[in-house]
Amino acid sequence: MKIESDFLKLGLFSPRRQGNQLNLGIIAGTLLAAVFTALVFFAFNDVRGEAADGSATWRNILLAVGGLATVVGVLTILRAITTGIRAIAMEVWIRRMGEGDLDYKVPMEGEDEITAIADSLEELRQRSIRVVRLNLVEKLASDLQAKNDELEEVLAQLHQAQDQIVTRQKLAELGELTAGVAHEIKNPLNFMRNFSEATDELLVELRETIEELDDEDRKAVGQIVDDIASNLMRIEAHGLRADRIVNDMLSLGGSGGKFESTDINEIVSLFASLAYNGSKAMHPELQLIIQEDLDPNAGEVTVIAGDIGRVVLNMVNNSCYATDEKRLAVGDGYDDYLPIVWLQTERRRDRLEIRVRDNGTGIEPDIMGKIFNPFFTTKPTDKGTGLGLSLANDIVREHGGSIEPKSQPGEYTEMVVSIPIR
Repeated sequence: MKIESDFLKLGLFSPRRQGNQLNLGIIAGTLLAAVFTALVFFAFNDVRGEAADGSATWRNILLAVGGLATVVGVLTILRAITTGIRAIAMEVWIRRMGEGDLDYKVPMEGEDEITAIADSLEELRQRSIRVVRLNLVEKLASDLQAKNDELEEVLAQLHQAQDQIVTRQKLAELGELTAGVAHEIKNPLNFMRNFSEATDELLVELRETIEELDDEDRKAVGQIVDDIASNLMRIEAHGLRADRIVNDMLSLGGSGGKFESTDINEIVSLFASLAYNGSKAMHPELQLIIQEDLDPNAGEVTVIAGDIGRVVLNMVNNSCYATDEKRLAVGDGYDDYLPIVWLQTERRRDRLEIRVRDNGTGIEPDIMGKIFNPFFTTKPTDKGTGLGLSLANDIVREHGGSIEPKSQPGEYTEMVVSIPIR
């Protein structure tokens, strides 16, 4: 690595220099030891040859000089060995840094060349750590930005998918409303057609009778005219009924999300009928009784009529499905099971309650807490989107109310809608 190579180029910690330093120390120590040995040898010879003249003082001087030389030699050897060890430690440190290990360090004390280099190396290590951290932060920031871009793309896809599913749910509700409206309008139109045909026949008879008119025939003509008038009144009445249904649907569907004073009982009854007729149109074998217990004191409440109608529509649709599923599950015992949906409204001081109860399959306790989650459904994919109750719950909360589900598996399910009276 670059750090290691730079130091080695300087020759600071090369194996040759370390060996030379150690060898020089050993040679110096050996020479000093040899000098001490020679001094001791000559001292003893002098003692023998000069015993008479009292040369003990000279001998002591020689011994002192030899001892000092020995101490200096030993210290020189120790210093050479210590310097070599420190140099080796520094070389290991440099190699570890060169390999990228910035956590490794060697503490150095003193005021020599190695300590100065160790201080410089430590400063370099600290700078390298800061650079590595900075690079890591930049990499993390880049990765985070990439992940953020990826999440934004996924979020956009989720929003798109959610919009598609909401559109699908709205189309499904529109289909159910259309089926219900078609059924509601079909009956008055059948009456109108039948009475129109009968009126045409009566008119033919009238023309034939007028040709041979006498007193008796005049009575017959009068009777025919009365029948025609009666039929026309019926046609008009059923025509008005059909027109009212269409107008109600147009007004409810096009309220524009405005809070308006609305007859809550009429809304509940109308949309429950639409939900039943829609389910009946899609499943002709459906058998169901709807029992209404609508509080006459409920009166008019300020709500978004179309939205509250959707809440009732969704809940009654679920009841129709649950009771029909139970009917199919009962099978041969169908004669002992009568599918029923109960509708109830009740005014309670400053709140209004709408209850929809059925004796269908019920809801298992482990999924009770999930029924208002978006896209959660126990129905097959071709029969439900999992948005009905979620949207109903959102609508009720926008009205400042709540929906409380109650159920006993295999016995019943009841949805209690509570909204404030404005």
